[in-house]
Amino acid sequence: MSIESGASKDSRCPVCVGDHVKALFNLKSPYIDQLLYQIRHCDDCGHRFAAGPVTEQILSKVYDNAFHASSQQQANGPSSAVMLNAVRRAQWLSECGLQGRLLDVGAGRGYFVKAAQDHFDTRGIDYSANASLYGQALGVTLDSGDFTHAHYAAESFDVLTFWDVLASMIDVHATLSHAARLLRPGGHIALTVPMGDSLTCRLANKRWPLWIPPVNLHYFSKKSLERLMHDNGFEIVRMECQGKRVSLNFLLVKLARSLGLRSLEQTMAKLPLRWAVPINLGDIQTVLVRRRQCAS
Repeated sequence: MSIESGASKDSRCPVCVGDHVKALFNLKSPYIDQLLYQIRHCDDCGHRFAAGPVTEQILSKVYDNAFHASSQQQANGPSSAVMLNAVRRAQWLSECGLQGRLLDVGAGRGYFVKAAQDHFDTRGIDYSANASLYGQALGVTLDSGDFTHAHYAAESFDVLTFWDVLASMIDVHATLSHAARLLRPGGHIALTVPMGDSLTCRLANKRWPLWIPPVNLHYFSKKSLERLMHDNGFEIVRMECQGKRVSLNFLLVKLARSLGLRSLEQTMAKLPLRWAVPINLGDIQTVLVRRRQCAS
């Protein structure tokens, strides 16, 4: 992730750079209580974003060992939610006709990198300093560091994946510009993003469980997503609400958070309820985009 605390304080929209931005409400980070963020809405493109503190120290604290040890990040077998999601996503990319070299951005413990090995030549990168250790444990290649500063060769990948990651990036334009540099012409990005214009978000309002800064800083609209991709040389190929699997205790944590029962979150997280539950609230889009071919 790019560490630029000033970007989150900008009064302009981080997607269309419009200045018709209004404050919606303030909220505390569910990860660090003393951190306060303001959710803002762009009237020009419909993008929503969290303005507030984002520093290297904050992100290091959020993405510590405890984050990667949660039931939604760590697998305890092939039937774990994270493994089922990884296998399904790898199969979907293969069914879309994609092949070649793949880089998974925000790879976590590397489960998707492992699952995609049957279809691609894979590696991953994650902000966590422990990424390489996680990779060694799975027998996959994981790099540690900030993706936007990663020194991979230009046009060296056919596919980049951002599973629940693009919304975490402070500068989404810099992220996609760097991604375009790494992709071969005609290469693809697959990503999942929270949709701030979804019915679920509108109905839940402040209780929407995806308001989780600084892990999620961006909440897209169809218009803002199309604008972002077009401005960085991509065209949208597919958009669909696929849903995913989540562990039951993770689902209970989200429910407690949505109901304002923060005191119960730790208790729910420790329950031995790891069953993978399918969920699709229509508020997360799975998107496939293609890098436009350069004009001859």
